[in-house]
Amino acid sequence: MVDGRRLQRVEKELQHIIANYLVRGFKGSLHGLVSVSRVESNPKLRTAKVFVSIMGSDADKERSIDALNENIYEIQKHVNKELRMKFVPRISIVHDKGLERILKVETLLRDIAQKSGRNS
Repeated sequence: MVDGRRLQRVEKELQHIIANYLVRGFKGSLHGLVSVSRVESNPKLRTAKVFVSIMGSDADKERSIDALNENIYEIQKHVNKELRMKFVPRISIVHDKGLERILKVETLLRDIAQKSGRNS
């Protein structure tokens, strides 16, 4: 097991490496605005889930996730080269829907506030 601070440092470094790669070196085609929202690794640092949030249409989101998964070996190869560790976590891409939920709740709250303002 790895101590909590090291785990957090590795997760942040993975997030940074992958985000930079998507901006500068990714050869696939990304649709919409794609960002790496967080990385969660298991305590032994053998695997890591890379959560990506995507702003755009549903079709854009699906195409971007497909492109990332099709190029996962390229991304892993880049991470292996950049991350200086004996064992580099094996990454997987996960669509982070948290931002979408936040935006939906904000829209609902705004609608409620407007309706209550009209009823007063």
